[in-house]
Amino acid sequence: MPVPVRRALESITRVLDTAGEQPVAVVVVDSAGQTVASACSEGLNFVALDFARRKAIASATFGAPTQALSDNFAQDPLLPAAFTGSPDVCLLPGGFPLLIDGACVGGIGISGGHWSQDHAIGEKATAQ
Repeated sequence: MPVPVRRALESITRVLDTAGEQPVAVVVVDSAGQTVASACSEGLNFVALDFARRKAIASATFGAPTQALSDNFAQDPLLPAAFTGSPDVCLLPGGFPLLIDGACVGGIGISGGHWSQDHAIGEKATAQ
């Protein structure tokens, strides 16, 4: 199932509203890791947008938040090593699966602050 553009834009709006004054970059990708929509607060550079995209891809690929992936991968030192060489995946917290009718159809990535801030913003935004 593709990610409807309106759904991607709604997700971005929820993240921006939740972030308030915290500058963030937000990227929504489909299940193939292709960007559907993105936004970046003033003052952030392309690195924040790239990290957001990579977090979104990780969550879309595994169907889980990157915080959970990071926690699980920490139990096995070979798993993180397998992904650190990929330029398209980032396991830092701030990535969340995009679910439609219970199925993972993509991912939402948030970057711009400390990873703990990115994760907290995403948790609040995706719970709405």
